[in-house]
Amino acid sequence: MNVKERVYEALTWGTPDYVPWVIKPNHLPRGERERKLRARGLGLSIPVGALKVFIDNVTYEEKRSRDYLVRVCRTPVGDVKEMYRINLPSEAGERSDRWKVEYFIKGDEDYRVVEYIYENMKVTPNYRDAVIIETDLGGDGVVYTSGGYSPLMELIIKLMGFRKFSVDLKRNIGRVEDLLELMWEKKLEVYRAIANSPIKIVLIGDNIDEALIDPRLFKKYCLPFYQECSELLKRSGKVVGSHMDGRLRNPKELILESGLDFVHGFTPPPGGNLNVREAKETWKEEVALWLNVPQMTFYWSDDRMRKYIAKLLKESSPGYGFMLGITETVPPEHRMRGYEVITDAVNELGKLPISVNL
Repeated sequence: MNVKERVYEALTWGTPDYVPWVIKPNHLPRGERERKLRARGLGLSIPVGALKVFIDNVTYEEKRSRDYLVRVCRTPVGDVKEMYRINLPSEAGERSDRWKVEYFIKGDEDYRVVEYIYENMKVTPNYRDAVIIETDLGGDGVVYTSGGYSPLMELIIKLMGFRKFSVDLKRNIGRVEDLLELMWEKKLEVYRAIANSPIKIVLIGDNIDEALIDPRLFKKYCLPFYQECSELLKRSGKVVGSHMDGRLRNPKELILESGLDFVHGFTPPPGGNLNVREAKETWKEEVALWLNVPQMTFYWSDDRMRKYIAKLLKESSPGYGFMLGITETVPPEHRMRGYEVITDAVNELGKLPISVNL
C-alpha cells in the first residue's frame, strides 16, 4: 500500500497496512537523507490552490523601511493599513520571516472599507496546477486544498487581532456580526468552488485553541460554519478537516458535532491538553486524527522521542483513523534526526492493527 492510499484509508476509517506518516515539503530538506526516509515510507502532504480571488477597484501599495513592511489597501470608500515585522528568523525556510504587528481594522471607520473588500471579491476556479502537482506526486503522498480560515478566525487572525476583537465583541458586537455575516457568504462561495474541484482532501483553517476561542465562541461562530461547509463539501465526495493545533479538551464534544472527518494538526501533550486516547474515546469513528508531533519532542534524546512515539501509537490502538504528521516549525538542527526516529518507530511499531499491549 502506498502513502496516498494509507492516508485516504486513515482519514476515512479504512484499513491501512501501516499508520501513515507525512510532512509538508518545506519541512523536509532535499538530499540523500530525504531519499532514504521517503524510501522507508515517509510521505509528503502538499497544500495546493484550487481558485483565484480578485477584488475589483481595490489596489495595494507596499513600502519597506528597515525591518517593517507597510501595506496600504486603497478602495473607493477609504483606505486601510497593516504592518508587518520582517526579516525574522525563518528556521531555514520552514516558516515565514514576517509577523503582523498592525491590522486593517483599528477603528469604526475601517469596517466599511473591509466590508467593501469582501463585497467586491470575485472567486474564480483554477484547478490546473493542483491537478499537475497531484499527478506528479503519484502515490508518494497527498495534496490538499483550503479556502482559508472560517469567518471568525479570519476576522481575528488577518483583520483585527485578538485584542481588538475582544474589545469590539463587547462594545461593538453589531458591527462585528454584520462583517462576519458578509464574510460567511463569501467563504461559502469559496468552498462551493472548492467543492467542484478535483482535489479530494479539504482543510478549513483554523488554528483553534481553547484559551483563545473558548467553547462559547466556538459553538456560536465556528461550529455552524463547519457544519455548513462539511455538508456542502461532502456532497461532492470531499474528505473535510480543520486545522486545530491548540488545546482542545474543552471543545472536544463540540468538535464531535462539527461534521468534520478529521482534525488536522491535532497536538497531544506536551503541546496540547487532549491526549490521543481521550480524543479517540470522545470522537469514536466520527473524527480521525491527523496528528502533529509536538515541536518540543525534537529536542529530546532519540530514546525518549522513540518512547513518546510508541506511546502515541499505543494510545491510538488499534490505530485506525489515525496518522502522524508535522504541522509546526521543527528546529532545523534536530529535524532530520527526529524524522529518522519517527520513521523507525512507525516501521517497527505502526503496523495495523496496533496492539494495546505495545
